[in-house]
Amino acid sequence: MNNLKKRLNDLIKKIDSDEFYENRGLANEVPFYIFDYEPKKELEMRDFIKNELIPKFSENESRVNAVEIDLFDLMLESLENDGILDKSFKLEKKKGTQFLYEKLKQSFNSEIIVKYIEKKSKDNNLVLITGVGKVYPIVRTHTVLNNLQNIFDYKKVILFFPGEYTNIDLSLFGQFKDNNYYRAFKI
Repeated sequence: MNNLKKRLNDLIKKIDSDEFYENRGLANEVPFYIFDYEPKKELEMRDFIKNELIPKFSENESRVNAVEIDLFDLMLESLENDGILDKSFKLEKKKGTQFLYEKLKQSFNSEIIVKYIEKKSKDNNLVLITGVGKVYPIVRTHTVLNNLQNIFDYKKVILFFPGEYTNIDLSLFGQFKDNNYYRAFKI
């Protein structure tokens, strides 16, 4: 069994454990976790989340009720709801990708992201955040986590991170430093 498969099996056991469910061993920290993985395993991760994690932890008899929130899909939904998705494509064509990124950073800011995540996870006690690599450099991981701390006290969050998390530093794709974040536990 490869290392990722073992870690994914261990993740299911961890989520199913009393310790995880009851937030034991966190020393009064928020129940935020980061599952880092090699970026080249992205498709395997998507498949695992969609076909194994979500079905297992959204069944009626499960005490853990998970929802997946893909940050890229969230951004598209936000742009569509604001009526600016089509305009974004035109803006990119006219002014360039970097200009579009800067505008999207302003319109799809952490306040909006947190509002959407809060609304979409209302009836769930576990939030699985995906799509981190798809929204870079528009959305930064540490910013999302920092802002979620303000609304989630006991709701568990697992952020799936294509890169490396050292319990202090986030390194997206193994090459882009995504700033320090030290309040999440590596899972």
